Amino acid sequence: MDRTRKATREGNEVTLHHRTENDAVRIAEIVAEKLIELQASIEQLKQTPAGAAELARRIKTFGECVRSDEETTTEFYEKLRRWLELAIPQTKFPLHPPRQTNSQESPS
Repeated sequence: MDRTRKATREGNEVTLHHRTENDAVRIAEIVAEKLIELQASIEQLKQTPAGAAELARRIKTFGECVRSDEETTTEFYEKLRRWLELAIPQTKFPLHPPRQTNSQESPS
């Protein structure tokens, strides 16, 4: 077994995953722009009756998605995106279906 080959591969992986300060700043800017776009689309949803109802169901089911003080922009963007993508569980509606009543008269 060639141990240097594994060491070289691991070294290459570390190098590929390394981010420079410039890269980190650019990524943060892109995420901030995407967050602004996502929040704008949520505001547009609020303007339509169907969108407002959808957001109300999400808030009722999952709670409101708000940013905490210690959350980074990237963390909040991911949380908000997941909140919007979560499938709302199907509920039985109506909870109690109407009872079947037969109004058959007995023969006399």
